[in-house]
Amino acid sequence: MRIRPGAALTSAVAIGFGVITLAGLLVSDDVSVISDLLLQLVVVTIAITVLIGLLNLLTVHLGRIFKTQGGWVYSLVMLISAGLVIVLTILERTDVIEPDVGERAPSAILLESVQVSIESALGGLVFFALVYGAARLMRRRVTWWGILFTAVLMIVLIGALPVSGLSRLLDVRDWLLEVPVSAGSRGILLGIALGTVVTGARVLIGQDRSYRE
Repeated sequence: MRIRPGAALTSAVAIGFGVITLAGLLVSDDVSVISDLLLQLVVVTIAITVLIGLLNLLTVHLGRIFKTQGGWVYSLVMLISAGLVIVLTILERTDVIEPDVGERAPSAILLESVQVSIESALGGLVFFALVYGAARLMRRRVTWWGILFTAVLMIVLIGALPVSGLSRLLDVRDWLLEVPVSAGSRGILLGIALGTVVTGARVLIGQDRSYRE
């Protein structure tokens, strides 16, 4: 088996930093100082990558505007919105714009207003997507799983209607959301945690080559 010096060096550096960080989280305060420094370097690196991604996004949309490619109007709206938000945030950080006592900052109000509107629109689209998916599923082939999916979908949607006389259906809906949905969400979170542990272990033993290719 041929070992490349560059790959061995990058693997040794990654394993060494990983072991130091892990030891700082588990053992003495002396090692903890070094691990905290490494974690701060990681945070700075992530901030730089986010900044590079933002600059790349601006470059792509500016190129689309100057070349008048398809969708350049949306790119223009995006750049104007981003510029206004950045300027507003800078003015707030430099105390040029100061909200009154007990009031939220204008940038937070703007973010929440846009975010709530987008989430409401996506919620409506999810409703139509679920109904359309159930119709296609039952049209293609009627199975017990398809019947179960359609029944659960109808119970959840009808139980969300502001109609009186649906107390029993509302209880079934609440049980579905609290038990099966909660169990599925926890299973997904456990899967994410196990995947993170496995990825970290692969980096520590030098099996993950993403950092050296």
